[in-house]
Amino acid sequence: MTFLRRWTLQLVRRDGRQVRSLPLSRGRLLFSVAGAIIGLFGVGFLGGLLTAWRAESSRVLELEAEVAAHERERERMNQLASRLDELEEEFGFVQAAVTAGRPAESPPVNVALRGGVEVRSPTSAEAATLAWPLTQRGFVTRHFGSRPADSREGHPGLDIAVPTGSYVRAIQAGRVEEAGEDPIYGKFLRIAHADGLTSLYGHNAWLFAEAGDAVERLEVIALTGNTGRSSAPHLHLELARNGALLDPLSLVADHSGRDDTGAPAERQPE
Repeated sequence: MTFLRRWTLQLVRRDGRQVRSLPLSRGRLLFSVAGAIIGLFGVGFLGGLLTAWRAESSRVLELEAEVAAHERERERMNQLASRLDELEEEFGFVQAAVTAGRPAESPPVNVALRGGVEVRSPTSAEAATLAWPLTQRGFVTRHFGSRPADSREGHPGLDIAVPTGSYVRAIQAGRVEEAGEDPIYGKFLRIAHADGLTSLYGHNAWLFAEAGDAVERLEVIALTGNTGRSSAPHLHLELARNGALLDPLSLVADHSGRDDTGAPAERQPE
């Protein structure tokens, strides 16, 4: 019974010079064996957790790669949609320019001269209204507030397709606040009128007025062009009152009937 209850562990040096004996009781031996078994189970459990974690991490990386690929594909589709919108807009400009492709009409002959540019003398009734900004009707290719599907910003003005070199007129008497060139508007003029009203004329090829100049209603102030962020010859007209943008088509005189010279106006596509 004593043999079964006690054990002796002998540790012998490799050279045999020293021997150490460690008496082991049965309880200590069982405790050591149990601890070893528990330790082995613990190591196996931790190893399983580590393996599962590595597999899960690998799966997460694969999912992240798939998400990134889908994001790239979505971005590519957005770019294609944006390019398609640009092409459609360019086609509209080109179509309108081809349809309207004839020499620009000359201003009426009952005019005064200012800097070599012909200016029509308005009547007192006309002076109180906002005139059409061109000597020819042209075609509205983009309305106020319209926007591409990929943009949250609406169009701030009115785009009117006309051939390059068409006469641009002041819609009302006023004073030129700005005259210059901008990356978006190209060669532009901004005129201050009465009652806090301002008008902007963009994408011109040539400017006849400078900042500080006083202009009359229907005075020719520029020639249309394709400068700035523009894909075809047209005039961009912007109206604002005390800084708030306005729809030009709701304010300019007789935009759907006859122009200021009495000639029939060309029908504008909606």
